[in-house]
Amino acid sequence: MSTDLRDLQLFCRIVEIGSLRAAAQEIGTDPSNVSRRLSGLEERLGARLIARSRVRSAPTDAGLAYYDEVRRILERLDAIEDAVSGNAEEPRGVLRVSAPIDFGTRYIGPWLHELASQAPLLSVDLRVSDRFVDFEGEGLDVAIRIGELSDSALIARRIGAMPLALVGSPAYLERNEIPDQPDDLADYDFVLYSGMMTGEALTLAHKTGETVTVPTRSRFSVNNLGGVGRIVLAGGGLHAGPLWYFAEALERGDLMRVLPEWSPPTYPVHALFAGGPYVPAKVRRFVDLAFARMRGTKGIIA
Repeated sequence: MSTDLRDLQLFCRIVEIGSLRAAAQEIGTDPSNVSRRLSGLEERLGARLIARSRVRSAPTDAGLAYYDEVRRILERLDAIEDAVSGNAEEPRGVLRVSAPIDFGTRYIGPWLHELASQAPLLSVDLRVSDRFVDFEGEGLDVAIRIGELSDSALIARRIGAMPLALVGSPAYLERNEIPDQPDDLADYDFVLYSGMMTGEALTLAHKTGETVTVPTRSRFSVNNLGGVGRIVLAGGGLHAGPLWYFAEALERGDLMRVLPEWSPPTYPVHALFAGGPYVPAKVRRFVDLAFARMRGTKGIIA
């Protein structure tokens, strides 16, 4: 017996809301009816999909795996129907986006809010992490990645680039003097962002085009840019980091640019998403918006 599409949609809403009762209220029916339909789906599949309790309804391992696959099918079906019916420009459903913590909270979050305010049928699930998340495994629609990309079956749209700057606090530079040339950096402590830089060497490019690679030393590594920034502000050492993050501290004089005529490599910023003939409107609209907003962001280049 084939499964009713409405039962699949209902199952997905139960997982997303976390309550049979709330799902019943959303579609205007009795909770007992929702329970019967869910039980019928589980009977047809021969697997328990939702663990029920009086407080919360949570997916089992089988239910979570089923949900990930069903959600993709339903979203693809929505995209196909929208394209055929002429409603392809209306973002709808849940948009799941992953982004680095600091960049995601400062910029991606507000951009998603802007999109959601224009699209009443759209919900947003923003997941910030400084690790490279499993796109398929976490059911993402878009992943914002900073840095060079490895080979992938995903579509990668370049939405901008991040210039880096070498910075340090006035207190640290007063204690250690300001370096005059790149070779001097071997005598300075570095605070590393472990997600982007190793402690072995730093490559710098002069505005004339000359490049040099200099050895660096470090006793401090942090896997979060915010943590790096606080240590550098406290006088913990130099850091080669994204200009957008340190721009305000530089303007206030809380930090100073070191060797301003020399710059670390610029990091590309990409939006990754699944390809195919029918990319959902929610994905297209968000990627277009991010591309446009990057152009007006201080410390970012097109």
